[in-house]
Amino acid sequence: MGKVKMSEWFWRFLAAVMLFSVAWTMWIFYQLNPTPLVMNAAFEAAAKAKVKAGQNVQGVITPPPAAPEPALPKEPPINPDKLKFSDSIATLPGATK
Repeated sequence: MGKVKMSEWFWRFLAAVMLFSVAWTMWIFYQLNPTPLVMNAAFEAAAKAKVKAGQNVQGVITPPPAAPEPALPKEPPINPDKLKFSDSIATLPGATK
């Protein structure tokens, strides 16, 4: 008789855990996909504010301002040829041994 009661409580516990996991999954799904009630109200309020300000509800798209002409590149402060590796192991003229 004791084994039957233990088995019954095991299945009840398992059913409760499964119900909890389904509810938790639905809660996470709801949190990741909120209803857009607030966003729609915000868009409508912004459109009404634009109308009151005298602008077009659809907005105005203007091209970005033209970028200034780039200046000519300055000459680097060092000679880049001096930074290159040598092709041979020859010593420089005037170097002391």
